[in-house]
Amino acid sequence: MQDAIAVRKRLGDRVRKLRKARKWSQEELAHQSGLARSFTGAIERGEKDLRLTTLVKLANTFRVPLGELFK
Repeated sequence: MQDAIAVRKRLGDRVRKLRKARKWSQEELAHQSGLARSFTGAIERGEKDLRLTTLVKLANTFRVPLGELFK
């Protein structure tokens, strides 16, 4: 059984890793994705439960399959 908080933390770590691999600041990620900078920071800290539409938006921003966000 998975713990939702642990999944959020792993997702946040993955988003941070993908962002840094592109040498983007949180501001650039916000600009590229259309999300607020404070929201992208909260995602990376594992503080937000995300809707599917937000997950798809992030995957599209990074140009990766949706499942790649959870690796």
